[in-house]
Amino acid sequence: MFRILLFMLAVACSVTTQAQSFDSILQKLDSQYPQEKIHVQLDKAAYNAGETIWLKAYLLSAYTLSNISKNIYTELINEKGEIVQRKVTPVVVSGAAASFELPTTLQDSVLFLRAYTRWMLNFDSAFLYVQSIPILTGKKAGNKKQATIQPDIISFFPEGGDMITGLESTIAFKATDPRGLPVKTSGNILNSKGDKLLSFSSRHDGMGTFLLKPQPGEQYTAVWQDHYGKQQKKQLPAPRDKGIILDAIHRPDGIQYGLKRREDAADQAGLYYVVAQMQQQLVYMAKVNLSKSATVTAVIPTENLPTGIVQMTIFNEQQQPLAERIMFINKQDYYFITDLNVQVKGTEKRAKNVIQMDVPDSIICNLSIAITDAGVNPVTRGENDIYSQILLTSDIKGYVHDPGYYFSSEADSVKEHLDLVMLTNGWRRFRWEDVLAGRFPVIRNQPEDYLTLEGTIAGLSKTELIDRELSGILSLKNGGQQALIIPVGRDGHFTLPGLFYYDTARVFYQFTNDKNKVLTSKAVIDMKNNFLKKGPDFSKDEQPPLIFPLQDQATLDKNLQSAQKNIDQKESQRKVQTLEGVVVKAKQKSREEKMDEEYSSGMFRGGNGYTFITEGDPTANGAMTVLTYLQGKVPGLQISVFGSNAKLAWRGGSPTLFVNEMQSDVQLIQNTPMSDVAMIKVFRPPFFGASGGGAGGAIAVYTKKGGSSNENVKGLDFAKIPGYTPDREFFAPDYSTPSPDHDQEDVRTTLYWNPFIMTDKNNRRQFFTFYNNDITRKIRVVIEGINAEGKLTRMERVY
Repeated sequence: MFRILLFMLAVACSVTTQAQSFDSILQKLDSQYPQEKIHVQLDKAAYNAGETIWLKAYLLSAYTLSNISKNIYTELINEKGEIVQRKVTPVVVSGAAASFELPTTLQDSVLFLRAYTRWMLNFDSAFLYVQSIPILTGKKAGNKKQATIQPDIISFFPEGGDMITGLESTIAFKATDPRGLPVKTSGNILNSKGDKLLSFSSRHDGMGTFLLKPQPGEQYTAVWQDHYGKQQKKQLPAPRDKGIILDAIHRPDGIQYGLKRREDAADQAGLYYVVAQMQQQLVYMAKVNLSKSATVTAVIPTENLPTGIVQMTIFNEQQQPLAERIMFINKQDYYFITDLNVQVKGTEKRAKNVIQMDVPDSIICNLSIAITDAGVNPVTRGENDIYSQILLTSDIKGYVHDPGYYFSSEADSVKEHLDLVMLTNGWRRFRWEDVLAGRFPVIRNQPEDYLTLEGTIAGLSKTELIDRELSGILSLKNGGQQALIIPVGRDGHFTLPGLFYYDTARVFYQFTNDKNKVLTSKAVIDMKNNFLKKGPDFSKDEQPPLIFPLQDQATLDKNLQSAQKNIDQKESQRKVQTLEGVVVKAKQKSREEKMDEEYSSGMFRGGNGYTFITEGDPTANGAMTVLTYLQGKVPGLQISVFGSNAKLAWRGGSPTLFVNEMQSDVQLIQNTPMSDVAMIKVFRPPFFGASGGGAGGAIAVYTKKGGSSNENVKGLDFAKIPGYTPDREFFAPDYSTPSPDHDQEDVRTTLYWNPFIMTDKNNRRQFFTFYNNDITRKIRVVIEGINAEGKLTRMERVY
């Protein structure tokens, strides 16, 4: 993790040892309680019943790729707060992909997507990723009557936290409708006698500011008309007689802040600490003396700070927080450029398209691409994207409307509008009052290391459990097997971390050296995986406002027509599948496709590489080993065999080896007879199924299925252990060759989706080939991603 340069400024005198406790607290938070944040790219902004939600989740910690969690939980939640679908997916190079298939009978008008890691559950649930997903074909919720009854809401936020009598300060405000969406507003501020003091008016998305100098004994009231024309009133926060005012503005050389106290407040004269932090890293600390002057101004240098939110907090000598302000620094240093070009453009029915993507960076990049029908998925102003989510909305509490707008331009107006967001939202990753009092988060959930077998053994005494271990065989559905040795503690608990498989596996087990299975038969063994069995409850307070994309009637009609045709097609297919004696026309699968379906799973299915079927291959019969068989068959793959040893290299790395999708080594590969091999798959670098992202690619060997593979497990007890959720492969038809299944009308709204695109110094250019549907005339291409340095990218084009 990067270290932000620490600036030490003493306005009156040097910082004392007492003030240095702020630094030690932040260091403790950073090292023991690091925070994770998630962004999710969806293929579309809104969906219809019967469609599939395709998503890619990106996981970061502060400004870097997270190495804390290895699993991401994604959930689809209905309007009642019920979790209707749930997926557990592995994190590879800070990315994870999943999909949710919406039923054709879906009635909800909105669904909520929630994503989190187990580690994130140790902290405030307000920072879990939650997004509302409009369902265009769902029955709209009957809340219009309720919305007409509830008035607009205006909230007031004195800069720094409090109004102090006798001191002029900035008061920010935010006006929203009952759903939480911004509304334009204007009104007046009245004193306790009902006299008008000033007028106020929103400047952007219901937000604005005004200056007010409260007087002793006064209470102020805001009066305005809501959008129904009804007059509304609300009292402003009561001013305090004691305290200080904090104000801050942006300057070219940094953040200029000022502290003010009342001239007659002798008890407020003294020393104050100014502490600024970013992502739990101390960036500035000063001691300010308000004894000789009631006003002090200073600057926090920002030259060496990255883009993000700075939290400024003012403390008294007793280390009690008195005022707080957050500021956003935009250094334009958070992104890298991804270039898109159209090599082949076809907007006609089922025409071929080829998109070229170039990444200038030579380091590893992890990206995802969505290509959709721009006629049903139009560009929406200010929609949340990877920039706004990672840098802004994931670090503050409160709903931010159109967050992408604040990264759309470097114009002064956009910067001013972003500061309104800072004035009307709070940074609450932690509370200074708590950590200064030693109240740190309670860690109930430890970081997860991929899939872990865990369990307990009952029925045996502690003496019988001394130096015991379980011997096991992990058996996958595709026939793959892996031997396991599981140490058992004296308390009967055991864990085996770092497994990686999809779907459900069987674990056959017995105690090692347990003659006649005496101990195994006596023991009661409970074995399971480490995944969370249930997500946290979802309350209405966590539901973000529902925003339906702005669509004209023609766009909406096209969307609904496509949705109905898609539903009709699925219902027709379902009925055909239930009828007996019906001949269903289908595309003839190749031998490679049949073998791939039979033997491979998860990230091993399909893939970017080469497939070799040994049956009927004379070179396979004549090869001494798997590696000698592969020599010269894969361009760029260098294999040197020296007896039972071998060296492999591909694009500067070494391929990861697998036998039946279990990570293996050269010796096991070399000792596997070619007569037992059914299929070999060679994956181009990088390969996500390998630890560390598989920068050298991978070689997966599949042995022939048969009774021999079950000989080792006869008579053993077993447990069924669910693995990662098998993900669906995105279907993109190939219209270059005729096929009977092309007779059906093509009304796909997502034309292409690829959640895992990896680039490096040897692989910086990618081509994506896809075919148009029957109705699309404009396509929308969106690429998002992250590189190994934590920089982000987003590129969008409409062709």
